[in-house]
Amino acid sequence: MKKLVLVVVAVFGIVLSSHAQEARFGATAGYLNARGSVKAEDITISASESGFYIGAVADFNVAENFNIQPELLFAVVDESNGLILPILGKFAISEKFNLQFGPQLVFSLEDTPEDFSSVEFDVAGGIGYDIDEDFFIEARYTFQINNSYTGSEDIKVRGNYLSVGVGYKFL
Repeated sequence: MKKLVLVVVAVFGIVLSSHAQEARFGATAGYLNARGSVKAEDITISASESGFYIGAVADFNVAENFNIQPELLFAVVDESNGLILPILGKFAISEKFNLQFGPQLVFSLEDTPEDFSSVEFDVAGGIGYDIDEDFFIEARYTFQINNSYTGSEDIKVRGNYLSVGVGYKFL
C-alpha cells in the first residue's frame, strides 16, 4: 500500500512538473466532517463525525485559467486516521475564485476488517478563494464511488466528506 502511494505521487509529480509553467507549494489544514452510510436490503443507517486534516499542497499552473492541485493530507476523525490524496483541476472563474473538481483516494491507516477495503475512490468538487497571492480558503465535498464492503452480501458501505480549510503557499 505504501509503495502504491509513493508511486502515484512520484509519477504525478514528474508528469506535472514537466508540463507546468509555474509551481507553488504550501501547507493546508482545516475542518473535516465524515459521513458514513450502510445500506442493506431496504434499511439505510448513516452517521457523521467531525475531525481535522493537515497536509501539503502543490499548485501547478497548466494554462491561463487552469491549474492542477494535488494534495497529501493526514486526517483524523473520531480517533481514526487516514491519508487523503485529492488531485484536483482548478478552473479560475474570476481573479480570486476557482472551481475544483477531480478524483480523490482515501487510505485508512487503521486495521481493516476482513471483507472491507482500506482504500476509497472518491470524486471531489468544491470552490476556492485566493485571499492574496499566498493565502487561500477552500470548501469541498466528496462522494465515494466504490463500495468499501468487499464481501458476498448485498451491502453498500460508503463515505462522503465535507472539508473547509485554509492554506498558505510559501514556495
